[in-house]
Amino acid sequence: MNEQALKERIKSIAKDEGKDFGEVWRSLVLERFLARISGSEYRDQFIFKGGLLLSHYIDIGRETKDVDFLANKINADVPNIEKSFIEICSVQIEDGFSFKFAEVVPLEQPHMNYPGYRLNIDLTFGQKMKDKIQVDIGVGDLVDPKLESLELYEYKGKPIFEGAITLQIYPVETIFAEKLETVVSKGAANSRMKDFHDLLLLSRENSLLDIAKLQNSIDTTFTTRNTNKELPVSFEEDEFAAMQTLWAAHLRKLGKVASQLSIPATLESVVTEINDWLADKKIS
Repeated sequence: MNEQALKERIKSIAKDEGKDFGEVWRSLVLERFLARISGSEYRDQFIFKGGLLLSHYIDIGRETKDVDFLANKINADVPNIEKSFIEICSVQIEDGFSFKFAEVVPLEQPHMNYPGYRLNIDLTFGQKMKDKIQVDIGVGDLVDPKLESLELYEYKGKPIFEGAITLQIYPVETIFAEKLETVVSKGAANSRMKDFHDLLLLSRENSLLDIAKLQNSIDTTFTTRNTNKELPVSFEEDEFAAMQTLWAAHLRKLGKVASQLSIPATLESVVTEINDWLADKKIS
């Protein structure tokens, strides 16, 4: 496939999904990188997590610009991480994309005694289409991953490349648990409005979450990260006021998607809905 043909497919998908070209391009690029993880010998050593994975579970209504993994059963020091991703980038797939490892930078994990990593990777498609992706690697969390087949982008009912890939992934209950722990541990210092956004939308998907597994994941995550499990989530009035500026900016960025997903205008309303759901499910 040449550059023009790929661009036409991306434009068509963007129009059908009500997204812009850049958002679909970014998602496709990240999928092509995931395909290389799937096709490498490291598939079981890096567990797929984060917003991009969450978008396979539900419509999260927000763009994901990077990809996240948890290192698993691997010596996660800088030389080994670098070696692993150089080899992952070299996996040959007949899709016209080329990935090149650029650098790895230690990434502070406040909840752990050791760092995670941020990787920068360059990519090209054809002669002119170039971009960069960021890959974040977490270390030390406990999770019981599952091997899952993930469907990939289609064009006019047919896969653009493969129909699906297989990866070790985070259970959705663990995604919820880690986001809840972040909200509790960071408190009013949390500038990541996407955590509240995602918890809200997940709490509305009753058929998606196994409550017993969720309670276990919450217990494990808070214990592993040495965080006191202070539920329900609470903030002082002045803290809500300060955080509302961030929430308002988040909603502006979402645009019409915010109303389409019935996302409340105030962060206080979001936290109330999340707390009500936790109480209803007897999660503590």
